[in-house]
Amino acid sequence: MSLFATRAYELGWTVRSKPSGILDHVTLSCDAGHTTQVTPVTALHPKLGSTIVRAPEGSTFLLDAGMKHMALPGATDLAAFPMALEECEHCAEKRWEEAARASFAAYVIEADLRILTDATSPNGYPAKRVRCLHGHEFIITAMDPRTPMRVPDRKFGPGWTWRDFTISAMDSPTPGRLPEGVYGFAKGPGSAGNPCVTCHSISQKPKLVEFRRRAREQNVMLLDVMSDRVIQTVRLCCVAGHLTSVSINIGLKRELLCARCSRAGARPEPTVYYVVANGAMVKPGISSGDGRGRLDTHRTQHGLGQVRRLITDLPVGAAHDVERHVLDCLAGQGIRPVMGSEYFDAAHIDRVLELADGWFAANLPNFSWTVNS
Repeated sequence: MSLFATRAYELGWTVRSKPSGILDHVTLSCDAGHTTQVTPVTALHPKLGSTIVRAPEGSTFLLDAGMKHMALPGATDLAAFPMALEECEHCAEKRWEEAARASFAAYVIEADLRILTDATSPNGYPAKRVRCLHGHEFIITAMDPRTPMRVPDRKFGPGWTWRDFTISAMDSPTPGRLPEGVYGFAKGPGSAGNPCVTCHSISQKPKLVEFRRRAREQNVMLLDVMSDRVIQTVRLCCVAGHLTSVSINIGLKRELLCARCSRAGARPEPTVYYVVANGAMVKPGISSGDGRGRLDTHRTQHGLGQVRRLITDLPVGAAHDVERHVLDCLAGQGIRPVMGSEYFDAAHIDRVLELADGWFAANLPNFSWTVNS
């Protein structure tokens, strides 16, 4: 009985009825006023207790997955007697909700999401409309899905055990404990780290994966947000600055995605490095020729009208090298894009220029080029 009273105290329970024996039901309450009933024998030794006393309605009875290996009653090793009594379920849930809400801001940053507006959730949980790096907008519950909580698991026989639970498609949310179907997370392992359902759907379709790969390889800018449909027609701007559109299915049949370059049978080599910006974003990039076609596209599509650097006639391969250097350094310093993979917050303009200028000074010190500010 002393061990039971100590355990109840440690878990935040107050004994509200005087226990007269280890087989009698005892009423407990937490500081928030939630109550439960339990018998001391079941709280101390659930397997033995459950064969003697039926659990009263609404009781907190939990089983340990390893209880079949427990020592017999009377053993001196108290660690061999896992206790069934746990902390108040409602209070534990409230603490989990508070922790999940508090860490949502960090989750948004690490998941590369941009918060757009507040949103409504049918179950009363706070929600946000967000946008992923690829431009897909969706609503998720404003709680960090990686925050572990303890939920009941019925797979261990007549009682419940508790296990750490993190939201993912591999673990169906428990009704009444977690939001049902409003997170919008992608399916499969790691979904909590990649919540965009559309991005996940694209990653599962070989044609869409190949289309994106070719676009990156050919330095093609996709001007439309990709859906998960292979029949979608997308506008694009090639490295030479040509504006065209192509359906994904047709584009994959060409050697080059750009229709004009494909008809000419020539793949332009990037020989231009540029940095464009406006009051909100800065984008470093590469092009070919004089680069003006691609700069016009940035100006008309995203309002990036400030040309901070335009360096032309670079040796073959130099444009790729400086671009890779700048992007790798930004990533290494924890500077994340706000859209796509090359659009950064305007607050990082000076850092982008510093990295590019440093690369040219170290690798092409005698190369003549013009800086536009």
